[in-house]
Amino acid sequence: MSKFAFLLLFSSAALLLVAPPTPAGPQQTSIAQLEQAVASAHGMPDADVAKTLAGMQLTERLSASRLATLEAALPGDKSQQQLLILADQSAFLSPPDDEIAQDPNSNAAATRQMLVQLVNYVNTTLRQLPNLMATRDTTAFEDRPEQDIQEATAFVSLSYLPVHYVGESSVVVTFRDRKEVIDEAATKAIKHGSKTGGLATTGEFGPILSTVLGDAIKGKITWARWEHGTGGTLAVFHYSVPDDKSNYRVQFCCIVNGYDSSGQSEQTVFDERAAYHGEIVFNPTDGSILRITVEAEMAPKGLVANAGIAIDYAPTEIAGRSYICPSKSVSLLLAHTAQQKGMQARSHYQGQAKTYLNDLVFTHYHRFGSEVHLLPADTTAQQ
Repeated sequence: MSKFAFLLLFSSAALLLVAPPTPAGPQQTSIAQLEQAVASAHGMPDADVAKTLAGMQLTERLSASRLATLEAALPGDKSQQQLLILADQSAFLSPPDDEIAQDPNSNAAATRQMLVQLVNYVNTTLRQLPNLMATRDTTAFEDRPEQDIQEATAFVSLSYLPVHYVGESSVVVTFRDRKEVIDEAATKAIKHGSKTGGLATTGEFGPILSTVLGDAIKGKITWARWEHGTGGTLAVFHYSVPDDKSNYRVQFCCIVNGYDSSGQSEQTVFDERAAYHGEIVFNPTDGSILRITVEAEMAPKGLVANAGIAIDYAPTEIAGRSYICPSKSVSLLLAHTAQQKGMQARSHYQGQAKTYLNDLVFTHYHRFGSEVHLLPADTTAQQ
């Protein structure tokens, strides 16, 4: 069965963190309060609006449609970027009440039928997805915990920075024979921005759907709710997968596994199978999946404290036909970059966890390979 994973790579230099004073927490903000704040900020300078948004933390998920509406009302790039950070950080929350349909809960028979449709969709419809190529644009954000870094002659103290932009990149992803790879040749033709951080995910095109559904069937799937979607009412299942049924691995570089005879640390990649849970949002009439979330269940004092991915799918026209393809993805990872308590410990890390947040957008879909177009004869030349 296909597997999917997070991979985070960074400098192998050891960091020694000290616990910072507890800062004032961000303002807990509902979607309605956010919309009111954006409306009230009309005419304010872009930097001031961005600062206001930076002091918020959403308590509800900001949908793509509402995000687009609010972005259009903001004065500039700084505030729009801060709004994107807010939206991405809310990706694993429940939607606001006005997006939850108040229809009766699904009964057992209807739930079983919808589950059958989900399985058929993943096993049949996804297998009919053509070989294709798409551009994946990644915008990376990170925070910076307050820390003291030991250098050759002294400690360098760094102050805390909230989640902020660190870079972006574009690559061409090829989905061929139900396998997802980066097309290096096509990627070279894309104008790159600055490099992103080390957080990476794979499997958005199909492997993650088949893996999650296969694991969830062996775990537990339950009815969650109805939601209002752009095309009608959507169904939502909640699922959970124990670690012994999981094909989800979390990877992080690197952990200290000891020291060699010269005193140099021997490091290896953190790689653990994780239990996980999440939600599947789908069209109840045909089982087509429009959103899926995956949240790993990690030990709170371990190296990786949290990891998750949320993927939105949407109808996409490719070579004159409509297919359900990834449109946007948000991946999140919290990892302790401090030294361990004990030379070979895999748990009980010191210091604050560092946040890595990636926003991915998929565009420019087309079939993989050459296309032939038959044109009618030039009738004027025949006269």
